[in-house]
Amino acid sequence: MPYYYLTASLPGIEMEAPPPFSAEEFRAMCVSVLEEKDLSELDCVLEDRIADGRSVFCREYAAVETQLRNALARVRAGHRKIEASSWLRDHPGFSVAVEKAVTDAWAKTGPLERERVLDRHRWQVLEDLALRDSFGLPAVLSFAARLKLAGRWAEMTEEKGQSRLAELLTGLTANETLQKMGAAADLTKKQTGGEHHE
Repeated sequence: MPYYYLTASLPGIEMEAPPPFSAEEFRAMCVSVLEEKDLSELDCVLEDRIADGRSVFCREYAAVETQLRNALARVRAGHRKIEASSWLRDHPGFSVAVEKAVTDAWAKTGPLERERVLDRHRWQVLEDLALRDSFGLPAVLSFAARLKLAGRWAEMTEEKGQSRLAELLTGLTANETLQKMGAAADLTKKQTGGEHHE
């Protein structure tokens, strides 16, 4: 079913620019417009349950995502000299572009740059899928998925990165403290001959 008014009113978005509104706000915009089955597909996209979707869009994007994750698993396994087969999942079709995106990403030195290459590929795939029906459900779902990507990149600020690092370091420090306390308790038990039972 075409959604002319909704798709025509959607603003342009860029991956690394702040999104015009949140995914939740977009869903609220769609509730009174989309048919029930299409709203269900939108929920699959917004809730990262793309593999649960029944639309052609969801099936095709899920296949791309699975191939991308498989390619990443093979690259990581190769670097660690382990077998990747237990991490690989079946998917229909094959895209040379996906394999190239993973190769290009892995050539980058930092994890952020690798993520950027992979997400740019995802973005391009989503734009291509939207072109299948520029006024229909594919355009709506593509916008939703790109909105989530833009939101993800908007969260990747220096300040939030430092905050997350501080949380991780605090967790590590707390864990080390607990381990030292446990080791001290074990040593005390050994020195006193263990627990005494009456």
